[in-house]
Amino acid sequence: MAFLQQYGTVLVLASQVAVIMLASKFVTRADHEHAVSTLDAKFTLAIDKIDKAEDRIAKLEGEFRHLPDRDSVHSINVSLEQMKGELKALGAQLQPVAKISDRLQEFLLEQAKR
Repeated sequence: MAFLQQYGTVLVLASQVAVIMLASKFVTRADHEHAVSTLDAKFTLAIDKIDKAEDRIAKLEGEFRHLPDRDSVHSINVSLEQMKGELKALGAQLQPVAKISDRLQEFLLEQAKR
C-alpha cells in the first residue's frame, strides 16, 4: 500500500498518457466507415473513368482499322511518284500536238478571213 501511496499519481499519469497515445493511434468506427465510403466513391469514379477511356480507345481502334498501314502508305507514295513521272513524259509528248493544234487554229482563222 505504501508503494501505491508513493507512486500512485505517477502510475495514474502514466496510464492516462498510454490511453491518450492509444486513442490517437486508432480510428473510431465512424471515422473508419466514413473513410471506407469515401474510398468506395473514389474507386467508383476511377472505374467509371477507366470504362469511359476503354470505350474511347475501342472507338479509336475501330476508326483506325480502316486506315492504311505504313507499308500501304509507302506503296501509295511510290505509285504517286511513278504517276508523276508518267505525267511529265505525257506532257512532253503532248507539246507537239498542242503546237499542231495552234497552227491548225491559225490556219482556220486565216481561211475564215478570206
